[in-house]
Amino acid sequence: MSAPIHPPRRSTAYTHAAYTRCAGTWIEHEPQKAELVALRDAMEVARNSRNIVVANVPDVEAYHRLSLALFRHDRFRPLALDGWLVATVIDAIGEPPIVEDENDPAFTDYIRHSIGEIGSARIRRAIAEQAQRFLPILINENNVEGAVLLAQNTYMTLMSESTTPLLVQAMVSGLSAYYDELPEEE
Repeated sequence: MSAPIHPPRRSTAYTHAAYTRCAGTWIEHEPQKAELVALRDAMEVARNSRNIVVANVPDVEAYHRLSLALFRHDRFRPLALDGWLVATVIDAIGEPPIVEDENDPAFTDYIRHSIGEIGSARIRRAIAEQAQRFLPILINENNVEGAVLLAQNTYMTLMSESTTPLLVQAMVSGLSAYYDELPEEE
């Protein structure tokens, strides 16, 4: 395949919006006071429910599986990494491998490596803070488990260098969108 196409980095007033595919969505803009109040209240509900939810998640593998299922929901599509960031990864480490055997770790290893390439504190913070904005929606839907998983993912994304399910899905969704937008080869 030829060199990656470099979509331009969007100029945004809200810096966090430059890293994700949130253009045209409500998370493209900085949260206003009412949203921040709702977010604070939702975070408190998630925090108070954490022990109940954690008791139903038997191990780290279940946590990852449930978190990935949550972030695959269409509502989280705006959190996919923007094209310029995906192109940066491809420039640095190459194209993602095509795997045919689900037990082949090559794609998973590629995702981990790609997150390591672009997972600066600034990008982690931007994605975590944008993702947190979905907490009030989950709480309003009475999806407390989803809210706790989201809160835990945003915390781990922000406070560690872990390859969190949130970052994994942002990268996978970003790669998918990037390749969907490539011009057809003749």
